[in-house]
Amino acid sequence: MQAPALVNIDQHYSPQFYAELWGVSRDTIVRWFQDLPGVLKLSETGKRGRQRVELRIPYRLACKVYEERTK
Repeated sequence: MQAPALVNIDQHYSPQFYAELWGVSRDTIVRWFQDLPGVLKLSETGKRGRQRVELRIPYRLACKVYEERTK
């Protein structure tokens, strides 16, 4: 019998979390991450029928992007 494979579960945080952590605006974080693979896009329909998309960004991906942008 083969041992089960390990599953890496990365913590995901909101754009607001990273904005406060790095001292930039929430809109900047959304721009940086909205099209990157691995970012969760949670959508819901608002009160007036508008589609709203909320991002959840994996911690490891955020660390990579931060490292690239602070070189």
